[in-house]
Amino acid sequence: MCYNDCHCNCSKPQELCSYAQYGVQSSPPSKTDLPMLTLFQEGKQISLADTKIILEPGYLYLIDFIFLATPEADSYMQITPKINGALKLLYSYFAPTGSASRNASASGSFTIPVTEDSTSVSFSLTYPETVRNIDITGAISVTALHKITGSKCC
Repeated sequence: MCYNDCHCNCSKPQELCSYAQYGVQSSPPSKTDLPMLTLFQEGKQISLADTKIILEPGYLYLIDFIFLATPEADSYMQITPKINGALKLLYSYFAPTGSASRNASASGSFTIPVTEDSTSVSFSLTYPETVRNIDITGAISVTALHKITGSKCC
C-alpha cells in the first residue's frame, strides 16, 4: 500500500520531524509505572511527564521498547504498556528468568493512531512478591510516522 492509497488522507513521512528516546534506570516497586528520563527529543508532538509519554493528536506513532532487569532466579518480570491509563495486554511482555540466571529482557513495538485528543503512554512493571528488589534499565523510542488529517486512520 502506498501513501496515495490511504483512505485517511495521510501525509508523507518526510513532512514530519518528531521523534524521541526516553531512558529507564530504576529499582521501582512492583505494579508501578516506570520513571523515565529524556535521552533526546525533537519536535513538539512528543513529550515526557515523569512516567508518561504524551503524544499530540493528528499523528500515527511507532513505540519501540527494550528493557533488561535482574529479578531473582526462577522468577519473572512483566512489562505492560498503558495507553491513557489502561493496561494493553496485547503489547505486554512476560520475561522469565532461569534457575541459573537473574537476567530477564523484554522488548516490543506497537503503533498508536492519535486522532483527536492527546494520548499518554506509560509502562507498568510487575514482578512476584518473592522478588526483593529489581534493577531495570531500558529505552523507549517514539517516532511520529505520518500525519493523520482525517478523524479515522486506515
